[in-house]
Amino acid sequence: MQSKKYIFTHRGAIEDKTELFNPDLSNITKYELVQLISKRAREINRMRIELQKKYRVHLIEKKKPTMVALMEYLDGELKPTYEPKSEE
Repeated sequence: MQSKKYIFTHRGAIEDKTELFNPDLSNITKYELVQLISKRAREINRMRIELQKKYRVHLIEKKKPTMVALMEYLDGELKPTYEPKSEE
């Protein structure tokens, strides 16, 4: 079991979660990753808006669409649907 790392600031200590946001970039460039995540975040937001219109309710977001899309990518649920350019 790994020990938790903490970052100490003037407000106190917080858990260091920087390793969560180091995605594997072996098959995709950073630019393509940003495009992929932003496209998925727009889809999530569009679905939320459609649900609000259909059921005439206001949905409360616990997580922002961008974070949901990023976590989907990090969990391996979101993958590019095209072959990225390989550097020659």
